[in-house]
Amino acid sequence: MRQHLVLAGDVGGTRSRLVAASVGGGLLAQAEGPGANLRSSGPEAFDTLAATIAEVLEQARHALRTADAGADDDTSDGPAGPLADDPAEVAAVALGISGAGPARAAEVRAAVGERLGPLGIPAERLLVTDDLHTAFLSGGVGDDGLLVLAGTGAVAVRFRDREAIARRDGMGWLLGDVGSAVWLGRRTLEAVAADLDGRGPRTLLTEEVGAALGLDLREGLRPPSPTGDPRQDLIRALDEHLPAGAPAALGRFAPLSARVREDPVAHGILSAVIEHVLDTVQALDPEAVLPVVLAGSVLTGPGPIHDEVTASLQDRRPSVSPAPDGLPGALLLARELAGRIAG
Repeated sequence: MRQHLVLAGDVGGTRSRLVAASVGGGLLAQAEGPGANLRSSGPEAFDTLAATIAEVLEQARHALRTADAGADDDTSDGPAGPLADDPAEVAAVALGISGAGPARAAEVRAAVGERLGPLGIPAERLLVTDDLHTAFLSGGVGDDGLLVLAGTGAVAVRFRDREAIARRDGMGWLLGDVGSAVWLGRRTLEAVAADLDGRGPRTLLTEEVGAALGLDLREGLRPPSPTGDPRQDLIRALDEHLPAGAPAALGRFAPLSARVREDPVAHGILSAVIEHVLDTVQALDPEAVLPVVLAGSVLTGPGPIHDEVTASLQDRRPSVSPAPDGLPGALLLARELAGRIAG
């Protein structure tokens, strides 16, 4: 007897996480792949997402075949008969995709639906929403509240009955995303460039960036400077390490400020993020009556930003819930969609 599966995905700008589960039971498989944000992950984003979906689907089907084979062995005296090539049908797919907000939702859904066809998944069984909805639902605070997300991108949203009724930022790395990993990485590199060029104060971030790139950005001695100028060494190294058209790669430098938080420049970068988050929450809920869900690596990972934001909000808000990823919310939506289709 064929089983019915649901697939759920938390698809950010840097990485994608997919799970497969039975409609009413536990998880069967999980897979991880590159990010798939239409704006920041490059034009091949949805091809790589489709490959990750295919991987988790095959893992789930393999798990079911193995379970079926074990059941046959337990209940028959002879060898098990041949297994069906496909022991499961995908009842629904729900994906929370970074960048799939109202401005690009139809485009993203069409692109993903086109790539699911060859996997045997009809387009009507696909639900695509942005990762904000799935992250908020993953917080488990109900249908009303605030989501503050800072990962590859950054945005804050006020939800009522699961609908976004107000938001701040989420405008992309070029126009905003203040406090995101990309923003932190960019500000870190700008501070190092200003240090080397004499336009800004000396900062320990220069040594941290140099170590990350395998360069001595102070003296150019280890290894010997390939250009004779540490400023040009930095430019050359970034050209090699940051793919053109993929600003999400700037996020690799985001953790450096926290490593040298005693440095005044690094401290200033961290403080700017903390102040921005608290001001944003106050602007979206001035009465301080709504629960807050924190999402994204910047706000849920260990470090001074997480610690200070969480402590400050806990003093002022009814509740503060972390949502390290959007998979629980996406899985909830997938099961709801499967129920509607079946009903």
